[in-house]
Amino acid sequence: MSDTAKYRSYSQFEEFLHNFYSLSQTARIHSENHTLVLEGIEKFTESINSCMDDESLTFKISNDQLYVDDEKLAYNRTTKNLFDNIIRYYDTRSLDGVRLLESVKQASAKEILAFMRLLDISGQQPEPLTWLTDGLAAENIQWVELIKKTEIPQDEESYKSKAKRRERARKDYTCAKASVEEVAQKIKDGKGEVGVRKTVRVVQDMVTNLIEDDEVYSAISTLRVFDDYTYTHSVNVAMLSMCIGRRITLSRRNLVNLGMCALFHDLGKIEIPSEVLHKKEKLNVSEKKMIEEHSLNSSRLLLKLKASPDSKARLLVPMFEHHLKYDLSGYPHADWKKPLTLFGKIISIADKYDTLTSSRAYRKYLLSPDRALGYMFDRAGKDYDPTLIKVFINIMGVYPVGTLLRLDTGELALVVSSPSRDFSKRPLVCILEKENDGSYKKREIINLDERAPETDNYVREIIETYHPSTLGIQPVQHIFSRN
Repeated sequence: MSDTAKYRSYSQFEEFLHNFYSLSQTARIHSENHTLVLEGIEKFTESINSCMDDESLTFKISNDQLYVDDEKLAYNRTTKNLFDNIIRYYDTRSLDGVRLLESVKQASAKEILAFMRLLDISGQQPEPLTWLTDGLAAENIQWVELIKKTEIPQDEESYKSKAKRRERARKDYTCAKASVEEVAQKIKDGKGEVGVRKTVRVVQDMVTNLIEDDEVYSAISTLRVFDDYTYTHSVNVAMLSMCIGRRITLSRRNLVNLGMCALFHDLGKIEIPSEVLHKKEKLNVSEKKMIEEHSLNSSRLLLKLKASPDSKARLLVPMFEHHLKYDLSGYPHADWKKPLTLFGKIISIADKYDTLTSSRAYRKYLLSPDRALGYMFDRAGKDYDPTLIKVFINIMGVYPVGTLLRLDTGELALVVSSPSRDFSKRPLVCILEKENDGSYKKREIINLDERAPETDNYVREIIETYHPSTLGIQPVQHIFSRN
């Protein structure tokens, strides 16, 4: 398909979805003879005729993406609200989509309206899919097939594609960690201006791969190594920050700048003695002051990087801000009057989340990822930008990837894919089985959305959540492996 043809198809598909959703809302509030309803049916029918070039027209949802006849539609600033509304609409009806058969072209306006109203009313029923199926049969509507919600596809090709993206993410992670470590060491060694071209290329590669699959990057940020916390933390914060930037549709250039800023946000910690950074006991006054000066020192050390003045200017202020709170409290203590920069607000969220969910020598209790999000959400408007914290929670899901779950079946499960829509709370998990040596083996992957056919109740319920390190579990070992 040529670029022009593809653009034309996307435009037609988006128009089809717009007319579909618009008619569903109009039919809900107006009578069958209302002008808006009649016009809506006409536009919907025209969209079907322009899009259907075979024996059917299929609209479906897969992994929070919209597809029309297997063409993935672009999720961007102009389509975001429509797509989110459609996904929400179908999710509440236990549907992943519908398939319209060719005979829909002969359907009367009355039939189309009946279908739209049945679809709408099904959302208020205890068992929407069963109710809708019975309703369509009663109305003798045979030109529509319902695509019920299923588990995320695990076929060989989709797995191979996902595996490639995960491998690229692993490579990006390793390269980013090595790069920031190399820059820090050169600054420690007093080598004057330190070049960052390699780091820029690494971040550019990260942005390219992030745009293709941001879920992989939010997942790999669960990789943490205690002995190398400073650098793994920096990479985690960079990846999470870029996920937020991606979700709020920052340009590619701004995503690279954000990634660079986040990657070096803790550069000032290289001047803090290891015994202070990893101290288990309470810090004394001078040690606390040393810690609180690290963000200021990060900005100061930034000046030692070999980059243009403009590039440094874009990074300097957010690095200084990342421990200042939304209400301008926090540290460094300064007479700061201006609102925080966008980058500063983003990095502060990513930094706090990774800190809360990381094992540290001085921390007696670990928050599970879902509780860390709850803790942060409770401080929205004071510590964090309320809009950005909602975006972040939407990215991570109610139960973020890497959350350890105890189920009512007695099973232990690790979240491997978490729905990114705030109204979907049932993640994809892998069941973990304890081995004789105390380690855990990955068993089957299941969807906690699964319901028992006879009762429509969930097959498994979540009893408790834990931080994976409480049982010595490294999430990435299970999330990024097939077996």
